[in-house]
Amino acid sequence: MKTQILTAAVLTCFSMSAALAETMVEDADGDGSYSMEELAAAYPGLSEDRFVMIDLDENGLISAEEFAAAKEAGILAE
Repeated sequence: MKTQILTAAVLTCFSMSAALAETMVEDADGDGSYSMEELAAAYPGLSEDRFVMIDLDENGLISAEEFAAAKEAGILAE
């Protein structure tokens, strides 16, 4: 029984640390999109070229969908 409890605790810790490792981007102005400045705060190595690559609709902002697509494609790495 102690082994099962210990195993469950260890698995919970690993799950929590993986969730906390995800980079959080703050939508500072609350407009529902991310500006270059907002993304650069979370991803300091983000270049203008990479931002333009992520901005699929070319409106100068990154939507939640564009952000998710960039993460899935590996354009934004943790």
